[in-house]
Amino acid sequence: MLDPRFYFLFSSLVFSAPLWAAENADTPSEEEKEIKPSYQLPSAKEAVETYNVKAQDKALLSPVTVTANSSVADELLSPKSVTIYSKENIRQSGVSNLLDFFKYNTEIQADPSFGNVITPRLSMRGFGNGDGYQNINILVDGVSLNQIDMVPQQLGSVPIDSIEKIEVVKSSGSVLYGDYAGAGTIVIRTNNSFDRKPWYGSVRSGFGTYNTKLEHINLGSVTDFKGFKILADGNFTYLDAEGKKPVLADGSKDTTENLNGKATWGLQKDNFEILTSFIKDDSNVVYTGPMSLDTFNRDPNAAVTNGSRNIVHKEDWVTTMKYKFSDRWNAAYTYANKTKDLKYPAYNYLPHYEGEDHRFTLQTIQNDFAVLAGFDLNDNLRAEPGQVTEKNNVAGFISADYFVNERLSLNAGFRQAFITFKHNNDGANKPLSKTVNPASVNAAANFSLARNDAVFAGYSHAFQSPDIDRFFSPVYAPDFTLIGKTFNGFINTMEMDTYSIGYKHLEDTFKAKAEFYYSDLNNEIFYNSSTFNDTNYDASSKYGVELSVYKDFALFYASANYVYTDTRAKVGSQAYQIAAQPKHIVLATLGKQFTSTLLPLPYHTISLSHKYQSDSYAEGDFDNSLGKQQAYNATTFTYQLADRKHWTVDFSIQNLFNGANGQFVDFGTANPVVYPINYQRTFQGSVSYRF
Repeated sequence: MLDPRFYFLFSSLVFSAPLWAAENADTPSEEEKEIKPSYQLPSAKEAVETYNVKAQDKALLSPVTVTANSSVADELLSPKSVTIYSKENIRQSGVSNLLDFFKYNTEIQADPSFGNVITPRLSMRGFGNGDGYQNINILVDGVSLNQIDMVPQQLGSVPIDSIEKIEVVKSSGSVLYGDYAGAGTIVIRTNNSFDRKPWYGSVRSGFGTYNTKLEHINLGSVTDFKGFKILADGNFTYLDAEGKKPVLADGSKDTTENLNGKATWGLQKDNFEILTSFIKDDSNVVYTGPMSLDTFNRDPNAAVTNGSRNIVHKEDWVTTMKYKFSDRWNAAYTYANKTKDLKYPAYNYLPHYEGEDHRFTLQTIQNDFAVLAGFDLNDNLRAEPGQVTEKNNVAGFISADYFVNERLSLNAGFRQAFITFKHNNDGANKPLSKTVNPASVNAAANFSLARNDAVFAGYSHAFQSPDIDRFFSPVYAPDFTLIGKTFNGFINTMEMDTYSIGYKHLEDTFKAKAEFYYSDLNNEIFYNSSTFNDTNYDASSKYGVELSVYKDFALFYASANYVYTDTRAKVGSQAYQIAAQPKHIVLATLGKQFTSTLLPLPYHTISLSHKYQSDSYAEGDFDNSLGKQQAYNATTFTYQLADRKHWTVDFSIQNLFNGANGQFVDFGTANPVVYPINYQRTFQGSVSYRF
């Protein structure tokens, strides 16, 4: 199924269009392209003008800007709680996939989904690692990765070498992006800019423990031809890991194989541009099954026979059009056609997914305000033998920023959605249909105390409609044969109100942030393992404190992130804590950058980081009956050499001290079962060249 020859051909075909005549054209230097943070510009007004009018296209990909808003701002001017990870941050982490990046380099909870590394589970803001992924909307170049069922986002199919930057925006995004954003939004951007060299590219070859291999190739061209700019870009990524131990009855190991190819064509003329991308992805993953708690404590590396194989074939077409009516007005339209086929051979489960996303936006940037308005239309279905289930979402939204003066900026927005669920099983039962009409609201303010200091506060009202696995309950015959589905009368759309306030200080060598938030939820969705129904908590709440600090001491640099989270959920008269949600998360890093002429690559970066997550209740243990499970601890070492022009060599060791970590799950038995994760010391290394 996974034939690399197709992908090599697929990538190379992109380059038939570019013309060699433009190879020697002048291009701006990296210094000329740099977008400066607001505290380095003469005024806040100048910063807003630069990010949104003078250099809008460059600002979208800049590592200092926040794009998940009505207008582009940097962290200091944004009223949102946001963290930005640049391409350089990702490169210096030494990882080969997004799961490892989030797990080792951010305070976000990140684990394989019951052992599956292609569809990992992420969590933030107190939802726990069981259901947290359903409350984070993850977008790649404006297209959501979220599924309409209980399959997590397929992050394993996003090549990490293609990413330009990642924005993590907490408790925000429901107005701009709708469903799935109760905990926040993760915006991933790749480089589709026309403002690049006539010819560019990169090659990376990686290796790691258990014969892990990574190959990545990117080649592209931007050509000027009779007043047109023509872009052609191709990406190819191959990841193969031979596994640690047998996990299937036939002796198969926990292997990972992923092939990803992406071809992009673009055309720009004056104020109009169009980009079309075709993305093809194939994955074949064999992952571990659960083991008993006693077995895990004795030997987490023990072989199991209850693992699973997951085969995925995915194809997406994405087209984006932008038109600038003037420096102050622009419109954009994005269309995505998504298909995916899953195979779980052991269970003979072969779902087929289809989806179409339409998004239209109209934006105006004026001296004192900015307005972004638009609509989304999302039609998605899952087809299985004999039945089709659909979720259709239509929504309109408007969001505005008002720049009151040099110190104060305000943001407010509203979204109205109309979501319809449908289920049809080829006439065996009457077709089912139901519509919900949730709304989102947000209001936020940012006030500058000084050149490098600001306080911010916000309120958001978000919603989370049930996915199709929760909205429809199976109906079984007396012999337990599945005979149909019915609407789940035990479940409602979740709504939540979040209040937050924070402080931030940002300069080149010292950054500090502090934030407090409180969320009050109605109908938070969970699975009741006692009644075997998806249902809602009677009431729930979350609050937390998030602190971060970074300091460059010249001789070395250091950073620390601390997250405190407390949760409360009521079932009847009893109150419980959310399962799989640690109260304390700590991420600490110590590093040094230096130069040495002893090696051909003179720039060196060494870092040591440790991540700690306190003990928490097992995933699915909604009534806290099994007690808290062990904490998570992992230390990572990275070493990178570079010439900062073409060559980079990196090496990293994960779980340096060989600690045994696991994902603890309540399956309704007397003790939790364990999926061993990050329980051994592993290493990764790679060599890359870019031009």
